[in-house]
Amino acid sequence: MKYFVKENTWLSREFTDHGWGNGYVVIPKGHPLHGLSYDEIEQEIPDLDVNGGLTFSESADKFDWDELPEGSKDGWIVGFDTAHSWDTLEMWSKENVIKETKKLASQLLKHQS
Repeated sequence: MKYFVKENTWLSREFTDHGWGNGYVVIPKGHPLHGLSYDEIEQEIPDLDVNGGLTFSESADKFDWDELPEGSKDGWIVGFDTAHSWDTLEMWSKENVIKETKKLASQLLKHQS
């Protein structure tokens, strides 16, 4: 599975503290989780462990993000954010968002049925 991160550029630090960005995993076509909403994925994997739970799911072909890995257009993107009330830039630096995204990718990859 491919993964990527995006900086929180849409949320101003003037109004709220939050982490550096969001983490996303591209689920390939043919994987049993491809096309499921984030709620459905969390039902399929009740012990999924990612900051704040999954908060995003959408077809990759709907986005023209620079960060989207090459060859991912037929994938299904799921992700988490670091803009919860408990999230801070100190807790969720870019490096920590990358680590959490890798952890999410590993958990999703293990789920094959």
